[in-house]
Amino acid sequence: MSPETSMSYVVSPSDFLSAGAVSEDIKTKLSEMNIDNEIIRKATLAVYETELNMIIHANGGLIEATITPELLTIKAEDNGPGIADPELAMNDGYTTVSPDSEVRAHGIGNGRGFSKIRKCTDSFEIETELGCGTTITFEIYLS
Repeated sequence: MSPETSMSYVVSPSDFLSAGAVSEDIKTKLSEMNIDNEIIRKATLAVYETELNMIIHANGGLIEATITPELLTIKAEDNGPGIADPELAMNDGYTTVSPDSEVRAHGIGNGRGFSKIRKCTDSFEIETELGCGTTITFEIYLS
């Protein structure tokens, strides 16, 4: 792998069958670099939760990944409605998915995505505007 690898992934809305494709690709790239398994696990979980949030809440979007020998950087820009209260959305268990939603019936949409992402990353930023979507950026040190 070259010193820096950049990849872009389109996440389609409501495409639950493809959920995990981005995180699996990034996991493969990190494994090829012989990154520690615990770091790979955290990176895979953070990217997967990002994918799910985009599929469930945000009408899809774009995930850009940059990998260097030292750092994984993820920037995810969605097409969603934005988040009214980002601080509240960070709370474990907070969700806008209704309890009787088909999404919840499948065991997802339970409000743990952002808290999992934050626990697995070394830095996390969120920018959101109602009606304009949300961008999250996070980094994970690879060594």
